[in-house]
Amino acid sequence: MSTFNLKYDQGRVRKYHYFMLLSLIQKHKQISRTQLANLTKMSHTSIGKIIKELINDGLVIEVGQIEGEVGRRATLLEINPNGSYIVGVEVDWNAIKIGIVALNGKVLDKQYLEFDAKQGAETVLDRIAEGISALIEQVDHEFAEKIIAVGISIPGLITWPDGEALIVPQFHWEKVQIKAYLEKKIDYIVYVDNHVRTVLLAESLFGNMTEFHDSVCIYIGSGVGGAVMMNGEILRGHLNTLGEIGHITMEPNGAMCDCGRLGCLQTYVCSSEIEKQSQRPIKEIFAAYEREESWAVTLIDRARHYLCLAIANVICMYNPKGVLLAGPMIQEYPLLVKDIEAIANKYVWSPLNHSFHLIHPSIGKDSGVIGASALVLNEFLRFSNDDI
Repeated sequence: MSTFNLKYDQGRVRKYHYFMLLSLIQKHKQISRTQLANLTKMSHTSIGKIIKELINDGLVIEVGQIEGEVGRRATLLEINPNGSYIVGVEVDWNAIKIGIVALNGKVLDKQYLEFDAKQGAETVLDRIAEGISALIEQVDHEFAEKIIAVGISIPGLITWPDGEALIVPQFHWEKVQIKAYLEKKIDYIVYVDNHVRTVLLAESLFGNMTEFHDSVCIYIGSGVGGAVMMNGEILRGHLNTLGEIGHITMEPNGAMCDCGRLGCLQTYVCSSEIEKQSQRPIKEIFAAYEREESWAVTLIDRARHYLCLAIANVICMYNPKGVLLAGPMIQEYPLLVKDIEAIANKYVWSPLNHSFHLIHPSIGKDSGVIGASALVLNEFLRFSNDDI
């Protein structure tokens, strides 16, 4: 006996097309119904019905016209930035940043909270929950009703989609159920991910990486992190650690890393390790480098050398079109990446020479909050047979 249910399957297909069109509109920023029909091979009638539904739901708006075929003018569509809102939360060292973010990545309201990680995970999570509730209470009721979910950006090894922090070295957290705990405290779905992935998502949706659907992020600060995106989707791996290059071995008999192993990439390029090796603050090291003092030149040139090796390795492994270089070390000390593309190409397998672009972030001080909201938006826009 056939188990085919016409009404059910038509509903699944319609939902698939609904989110597919929404995703395409977000991707192209502005696009006409005719262009959507050409991209999807759907009929103009089907496109028209679903777009009408998206407009009625407040998710899409008409924004102007362009010259269409045979002289007819076509109406452009774009995501309605005020159709829904997302709460983005960045947890970093001793600061919690919370913002309400529109669907175009604009931060509409925000607040900063201090915390002491020594107080323990539960106390910090309570602080986050209280901060979210307080910020939402500040806005009017109609505004608050449009908030769809909460995104959390945090350093450490975070499981997906469970949102458990297996380990957050900076806070000395282990096996903390962030998602489950917060969802009991606030009346929203919560998404939690590693901060480097949220940086890549933010730049892919709103910043300098919108044209790079196959990309890698290398993040350098007090540690080293990485993330990989293929066909616009974050790759995760078994434990959600795919792309984490900080602890790949560069020198088997090299310097001792905080993780207990020898010669990790992190020991050569991150700010805390370079400071440890010279017994000087990183700002002073780069000042000495600019004065061409030999000890500083040795340290920074070595860091650049290992960073170039790491870039060459990810180019060979993932063949990305774009490599996002992010993090405080790169943004505050651009000398580290001076001439880095030319140097990296020397280490890349020759068929892949000059096949990639090194990109710097365009999103500024709110990148963590926007990245956390991008995590939610990315899930909202995703569509697959499993989801529908």
